[in-house]
Amino acid sequence: MTALSRSGGRLTRPLVAACLAVPLVLLGTSAQAAGDDPLTIDNLPSMPDSEIANHRVGIDVPELSAITVPDLDAFEPEVEETGDETVVSLQTDVLFRFGESTLTSSATQAVAEAVEELPDDAQVAVVGHTDSVGSKSDNKKLSAERAEAVAEVIEDERDDLTLEVSGKGESEPVEPNERGGEDNPQGREKNRRVELRYGD
Repeated sequence: MTALSRSGGRLTRPLVAACLAVPLVLLGTSAQAAGDDPLTIDNLPSMPDSEIANHRVGIDVPELSAITVPDLDAFEPEVEETGDETVVSLQTDVLFRFGESTLTSSATQAVAEAVEELPDDAQVAVVGHTDSVGSKSDNKKLSAERAEAVAEVIEDERDDLTLEVSGKGESEPVEPNERGGEDNPQGREKNRRVELRYGD
C-alpha cells in the first residue's frame, strides 16, 4: 500500500490514472472474451427504419403566395426639340455601370433602337455629360469615353450619319447638382447623360 500516497488529503495523479484505466482494461478483456469486435464506424449499432419513423415529427410549412413583379418600363430616351435642333438624351445610369464606359449588351440594343428614328444622312453631335461627383478632369474623361462608346454603336447601326463626338464632363448640367448646399440626387441623375444633337 506504499504506492498509494496522499498529498493534502487528495489522491495523487498515479492513483487517479490507475482508477481510470482499470475499467477500460476490464471492458476490453470482457469484449474479447465474448468474441465481440471493438466498436468502429463500420459496426456501430443501427436502428431500423420502422423505429426511426416513430421519432419523426412533421413540420408545418406555411403557404407561400406568389410575388407580383411590377411591369418595368422599356428604356425610353428623352427627346426635346428646341428651334431647329433636336436633342435625344440617353441616361447613362441605364447604359453604364457606375464609373464605367463599357455598354452592357442590353444598353447596346437600347442605343441601336434610339437612333432608328434619326433622319437619314444627318450630322449628329454625340455629347457625354456627368454630374459633379469626382474631379473635373476625371468627369471630362469619363464623359468623352461614354460618348465614344455610344458613337461606336451608332456607327454600326447607321453608317449614313456623320458623327462629332465630345465629352463635356460636369460643365453643362441640366439640373442643379446641389440645392441649398445639400446634395440633389435627382438632379445629378439627370446630368449623367449622353446627348444626340442634330438639326432639321
